[in-house]
Amino acid sequence: MHQDRFYLPHFPEVREIRLKGDEAHHILHVKRARIGSKITLFDGKGTEYRARVTEILHDTVKVFIEESRSVDRELPIDITIAFSIPKGKLVTFLVQKCAELGVKTLIPIHCKRSVVDIRNKSDEKIERWNRVTIEASKQCKRNYITIIEDIMPFDGLMRIVQNYDLSLIACTEAPTKILKALLNEHPSVKRIICLIGPEGGFTRSEVEMAEKAGCVPVSISHSTLRIETAAIAISSMLLYAYSDEG
Repeated sequence: MHQDRFYLPHFPEVREIRLKGDEAHHILHVKRARIGSKITLFDGKGTEYRARVTEILHDTVKVFIEESRSVDRELPIDITIAFSIPKGKLVTFLVQKCAELGVKTLIPIHCKRSVVDIRNKSDEKIERWNRVTIEASKQCKRNYITIIEDIMPFDGLMRIVQNYDLSLIACTEAPTKILKALLNEHPSVKRIICLIGPEGGFTRSEVEMAEKAGCVPVSISHSTLRIETAAIAISSMLLYAYSDEG
């Protein structure tokens, strides 16, 4: 039986707990739960809890945890998407869909040609995007939350790409490798990062810097994709390519 899912941001030390804030509002005023309603909580770290509403007081809900269990619905690979921020609400769409697909980490980056600059207000933006990832996990039954790192300059990103089994940079100009062919050469990787550039693409110096750091330039389409389209497309391609790996 389907049960509505809600986020519990901490480990419950007792079986009867009170929920407040956004999740309590969602339970009471969106889902209109009543005493006795069955719900599912998840902690974003792999555990979900079957619970029952036992008390409702104004803006708080008391629930009794009847059962807890570890449920892993994650991808067999760890995908990180580092992306230049698109305009307006498109970034929210990017974050939402990547979270639904199971991307492990999102890293907003500032590039030479980046149009959107959030460096002076990144905390506010990332807090908002974190709420989007929570809602995405609730909806698609993930028991983990996509991690959103603080905004990073392009050269700063170069210091971490070597930590991955395979590092990719999406390019529209030759010479690049076809993604499908490249992935066939790396059938057993576990951690992948892909860099998605701004609307005008990465500069030649950025691509060269990425290559020196170990990134492989790849093309994922015969056409030039928007930032959010490229991020979602490559996440989906990686999921498909490695879905049978265990």
